[in-house]
Amino acid sequence: MTSISVGNTSKQNLFILLALLACCLLPFLNKAFHIDDPSFVGMARHIQEYPLDYYGFYMQFSPPVITNPPLIAYLIAIPGSIFGYSEFALHTFFILPAMAVVWGTWLLASDMSVDPFVSALATICAPVFILSSTTVMCDVPMLAFWVFAIFFWRKGIREGRRGMLAASSLMITLCVLTKYMGICLVPLLLAYTIAEKRKAGEWILYLLLPIIALLLFDQITYMKYGLRQISFIESWSSYNQNSSVRNYYAKTVSGLAFLGGCILAHFVYFISRTRWVNTAIYLSAIAAILLILLMNDYLDYFPVAGADGINWSFVAQFPIFVFAGVSFFQMLLAVLFSGRNPDSILLFLWISGVFVFAVFINWTINGRTILPIVPAAGILLARFYVSNNSFTPLNRALLYISILFSLGISLAVTSADTAFANNAQTAARAIRDITRSCPGNKWYEGHWGFEYYISETGDYKTLDYEKPGLKKGDTVIIPDTNTHTKPLYKNLALVREVYAYNLSGFFSTMSLVRGSGFYSDVAGPLPYALGSASENYYEYEVIADKNSRFSY
Repeated sequence: MTSISVGNTSKQNLFILLALLACCLLPFLNKAFHIDDPSFVGMARHIQEYPLDYYGFYMQFSPPVITNPPLIAYLIAIPGSIFGYSEFALHTFFILPAMAVVWGTWLLASDMSVDPFVSALATICAPVFILSSTTVMCDVPMLAFWVFAIFFWRKGIREGRRGMLAASSLMITLCVLTKYMGICLVPLLLAYTIAEKRKAGEWILYLLLPIIALLLFDQITYMKYGLRQISFIESWSSYNQNSSVRNYYAKTVSGLAFLGGCILAHFVYFISRTRWVNTAIYLSAIAAILLILLMNDYLDYFPVAGADGINWSFVAQFPIFVFAGVSFFQMLLAVLFSGRNPDSILLFLWISGVFVFAVFINWTINGRTILPIVPAAGILLARFYVSNNSFTPLNRALLYISILFSLGISLAVTSADTAFANNAQTAARAIRDITRSCPGNKWYEGHWGFEYYISETGDYKTLDYEKPGLKKGDTVIIPDTNTHTKPLYKNLALVREVYAYNLSGFFSTMSLVRGSGFYSDVAGPLPYALGSASENYYEYEVIADKNSRFSY
């Protein structure tokens, strides 16, 4: 393999990349709290007041739904206790883990004798990375621990340094305590080490420590709260998998679409080096396969058609996204077979393992579970460029044009998601002010940022489906793009007003109409879609008392 150039490994280039990342994130520092952000912020606020009661925030809900470990909340509490829990303060703090991911990717690529500049730049420019870096959820901090765990482990195994193995074990433990998905590092590094060493050794003890730490945390949580986190996560995943109407064909093509859209630069580079005739053949073949699956009702929940007829926007975009995912795996296999060594095996297992987890094990397909692929994808792109032995100025230009094109899409998609988040904030506060003079109690359905902002003054309370306590004349607000919402029947409530908001931007990240579901493919099989979205908020007036539980 061709060695990397000295210029691309200089610290100056690393600082340039970190500055680029900071510049990309600066416009989004005032982004409203979104999706699960309020959950982590709420837990951090509680931890600041009661440091040892890490799940006390959730215990006020019945039943408590806890799907993440508490380490990220402790990290959020650090800037929160000093600067407050404003959007600006927390988003600024979360630039640090994003930079750590880039730094870790740089170090890992350098250690693999792969161009670190290209690897780290491709990581920065991936749509899923830029967008995820504008949240205050656990995903990007987890990825920072993930990358450094692999870096330390690889050096420890290759150089026989126990200190590096211990550092990796610590990183894995922190990764698991940030997001349970981090436990996937154990089988990944086990397989890599077997490929590298071909025999067992004392190194395996370092992989047992994170497992012991997780079991110990689970036991402590059970003693404090009566909750078994491991069994809960397992049942949550199994329940959603078993109850879903989606099949493995639909999950596979949706997963490929998410992979292709979340990474993107690889696809642009792939088609730039492919003859247009071959590209047309590939795309036609994929479209034909999708049509066959659709005609046999394997993709019946996809938004191919609606009340207005065929959804041509979705029909045109979906095969391209799937093609992007297929081309990514084609690139991965090309690198694997061009030089079978422990590093290529590591990349293959890293990418394919996360893909299998995100598509077939996790309760939903979303960008957040695709995210751990990004550093490996950056290194893969750099290796693919070298493996082709085509170092012409044109080929180098195509590589950087592909990456920068991905950056442009990333910023546009992140802007659209920011508009979605900010709209929930604007709508919640506006509706709260408009309905302030309405008689009776005020209720809302839904979660995410809308819940955070509409309940910040205490005027509105969440509607409890088990004990609703609704009285005639009460007001209920229900958003149409949210989670945990249920309709109110006409014999209970009537729509009094509809507040319609058109979201700005060229893309949508959560839209049933567009078929985009970055945070859950329940909304659609695309991570994002071309075309803006709209959001409606329904104001209901309760016309009859209801104290008994809802039955749907």
